Amino acid sequence: MSLKLNENQLIAVYLIASGVKASAISKQLNIRTETLSRWRQDPEFKTAVMDATEIILEEIIDTHKNLLITSQKIILETLNNQELDLFKKTNVALRYLSLIKGKDDISQKSSRNYMNFIDNKNFDYEFKYNDC
Repeated sequence: MSLKLNENQLIAVYLIASGVKASAISKQLNIRTETLSRWRQDPEFKTAVMDATEIILEEIIDTHKNLLITSQKIILETLNNQELDLFKKTNVALRYLSLIKGKDDISQKSSRNYMNFIDNKNFDYEFKYNDC
């Protein structure tokens, strides 16, 4: 992160990277929207936003992967639970299979969204949770 950006600019960088609207950022930082617009034209500010966005997207990908791994472990533990009858285990297995049928792995979708962002260098990128 740049040392040349002031505190308000650094806050704005993370808010922009997090998807907060310009009007809300301006209000929160008590600056004019024109000021924020001017900051967004600065190459150093743009780079800082890109870096912060990359960090946030990587954190989202890691969180999704961890949730998937944890969910799969819980399902496996349930299926291996000797106290549950075969009907309940079958129901869990079928529900799991119906949820993942024909769908990409969550990490593949997250990685694809991340790579699209990097390729397009789109600062107004909207990460859609329903894509994952």
